[in-house]
Amino acid sequence: MKILLPALLFLFLGTCSASFPQDITPSANLDVWLPGKPWMLQFDGTGFIVKSNETKADGRVYFLAANSATNLLISVFLETSRGTIPPGECKRSLEEKAKRNASLSSTALQGVNYRESGDFQILEFTMTAINGKTINQRNVLGCGIKDDVFIDVHISKMLFQSTDQPVFDALLQSIHFVPKQVSTALAPAGNTMHLLEEGSRYFIAHRYREAIGPYSKAFEIEKRTLSLDRTMWRVLIDNLSMAYGITGNVSSSAEVLNYGVSKDPDYPLFYYNLACGTAEQGRVQETESYLKLAFERRANVISGESLPDPRGDDSFQKLLKQKEFRQFVDTLYGSPR
Repeated sequence: MKILLPALLFLFLGTCSASFPQDITPSANLDVWLPGKPWMLQFDGTGFIVKSNETKADGRVYFLAANSATNLLISVFLETSRGTIPPGECKRSLEEKAKRNASLSSTALQGVNYRESGDFQILEFTMTAINGKTINQRNVLGCGIKDDVFIDVHISKMLFQSTDQPVFDALLQSIHFVPKQVSTALAPAGNTMHLLEEGSRYFIAHRYREAIGPYSKAFEIEKRTLSLDRTMWRVLIDNLSMAYGITGNVSSSAEVLNYGVSKDPDYPLFYYNLACGTAEQGRVQETESYLKLAFERRANVISGESLPDPRGDDSFQKLLKQKEFRQFVDTLYGSPR
């Protein structure tokens, strides 16, 4: 199944199982946000790969990205305060972090400095060694408060050299707040694309439960009045069914896919994803039927995608232990290489 962020026109191919690509290549900017807040934290994401973007059980949002060219890591925590935030809280927090890191280091922290950068209080230092092993890790920690939200930023690099400092400075200076500017209301048909964009923002960040809201609103609008082109409509059906499936709502996933089949019976991914659901439930005959329907329509995929091979999909692994099912799949797809 495809994973789409329509506003950036990035199309990612995957399968119906939870084995999506865990690394997401962004365009110029990366955004981190809390649901219900009208703003996002944005920074220059050139060269960065998102490793994690998730909502923790306690409601905090954790984000992590890495840059293989510069070897920089950046992590962000967003946390809503449960009470009044006292003055000077960011400075106190950074001082605590300095003490904590000093206790871990085999030598004194080098280049310790407190300063301000934009909306953030900054602590920077170099940890030269841990447990006697040289690491020369440069750390830039930022603390900011917006509305009732704490924002903690950590930029780091192992084996730091002085020539790396401009890269740290450029990344830090790129961090700023921007309006979210996406409505989550049940909007007129002309706003369906905005709902699809918002759902995809959550979807591509692996926050599937949060993607269901805007996706399902767009789905209800499209059932009444079509406004999306065929490609975007297929993406909506695919991604909404996937979000339901991953969060355990198998019946709603199948309902969305069956609606897709009723309106677009020649698109193979709808049948393939229905096969995923029946395979996970151990329903062999239905799975084979859906896979056959998908394979017969394999030429009708969206440009740039291909029909997945179930032998590499987690959803089918239990059934693939059965000799008869393996033979059926081999008959369709050919002998595995």
